[in-house]
Amino acid sequence: MRSFQPIFSMNRLRISGFCLLLFFCCDANAAFISGIFKNSTPGSVVQIYVPHYYVDGRNDTYWAELDDQLRFSIEADIPEPQLVFLFHNDERLPVFLEPTDTLYVSADVFQFPVKISFSGRAGANNRLLKQYHEQYPPDYDELNNIRFKIGQWWGVVEHLMNERMESLSPSEFKDFMDRRRLEASTMLDDYTMKNPGAVTPAFFEWMAADITYFWAYHLLFYGQVYGNRHQIEPSFFDFLYEAPIVNEAIGDEWYRLFLQAFVARQMAKNEPGNQYFARQYNLLGELLSGKSLAFFRSEVIRSALSGDRYREILPYYTNFLQTNEFTAYDSKVTDLYEKIARVSPGITAPAFTGEDLNGNIFSLSQMRGKVVYLNFWASWCSACLKKIELFNDYAPELNRQGIEIVNISIDESTSVWQNSVLERSIQGRNLLASSGHERNIAQLYDVEAVPQYFIIGKNGAFAEKAPSNQPEDIKIQLLNLSKTH
Repeated sequence: MRSFQPIFSMNRLRISGFCLLLFFCCDANAAFISGIFKNSTPGSVVQIYVPHYYVDGRNDTYWAELDDQLRFSIEADIPEPQLVFLFHNDERLPVFLEPTDTLYVSADVFQFPVKISFSGRAGANNRLLKQYHEQYPPDYDELNNIRFKIGQWWGVVEHLMNERMESLSPSEFKDFMDRRRLEASTMLDDYTMKNPGAVTPAFFEWMAADITYFWAYHLLFYGQVYGNRHQIEPSFFDFLYEAPIVNEAIGDEWYRLFLQAFVARQMAKNEPGNQYFARQYNLLGELLSGKSLAFFRSEVIRSALSGDRYREILPYYTNFLQTNEFTAYDSKVTDLYEKIARVSPGITAPAFTGEDLNGNIFSLSQMRGKVVYLNFWASWCSACLKKIELFNDYAPELNRQGIEIVNISIDESTSVWQNSVLERSIQGRNLLASSGHERNIAQLYDVEAVPQYFIIGKNGAFAEKAPSNQPEDIKIQLLNLSKTH
């Protein structure tokens, strides 16, 4: 169920050769991974994908080519002890790394990732990890997930686990999860007893957290989502006494998911009201501390900024930067803040010129004195098309009030875009983002996902967005702005 992003979408950092000098010149958080892939081909690529988005909002891929002896070496920045992914020939293997680790891997290309040996400082850790994953195979395919809402937070669970939740009574499901936890804990204890001092303290803490919070997350999910169906008693949630809210193993995804589910439950128990993100930020101060507090508060700020709650979260953004002791988490919010600030109300909208559906030159400057609804979309985006369909209905009323609809498609194919506009009779001005004369229009507005929209006031500056992303609310906001001077 764990999240996984395609390797080709990440920034790629190349580390080539098999030079031990890399080990001596690496930075404070770097881990050194080297090894051999027998029966492979010189020049084949080996990659290490490090998903550290939870810390600083970024992920990285480091790569090297196999040399003539089929060896490779990679230096990768590891901000927290965590799982990373080793790739070769489209096959991947999760491995555990921590800052300053050394890991040597030996594999045969025809048996990877089923058979592989590990040595180095992180060798024992990964031998146990492989045993753990063989017993409890992780699933990184997002298509195998199903989503349910807990309060205002969307939680995820694998289809197979959800089927168990649907079919098992509270006592049966609790027994199932307890057995898994006991078996996994016994595996960890047996390995460390038979191999004293082999695994590092950081890995032991990570694996203990992975076992505990896999158990706690799914019990909490079950209790919240299926509470009514299975008539769950309040005593079912007594398991929470065995799952500490504060844990330093922030690199474990199950711990982070458990935190989010737990806080969502707490928020849902409180009286509903405005200032959701502000209330959540304050609640976290009462529940958490250390890295867990830094992680979660940075998540709240990012969610608020991404959800156009700029004004609500701004005081807490400032508070976070002033009080957060773990500065590695700062860039996760500052990078997004700087991006959002460029399109915040009162800032002049970036000028652009492009070609419309008929090949005519269109410039944003032509719209001065009018309210502009700038809508970014794509023909393959179902949510975009549903929104466009509603705005087609709104178009006559908006036009009468002097409001211009400008649709910017991020489609790569001109013919696909043209056909979609014509087939759906999309109202307003229609342009391709790539038709921008000086720069791609979507890049100019930092649009990375659709649907996305902006409102530009009569003075050419960004205006306040609607209180929600519902099309009806956006229409009301546009009409209100059209009445102002």
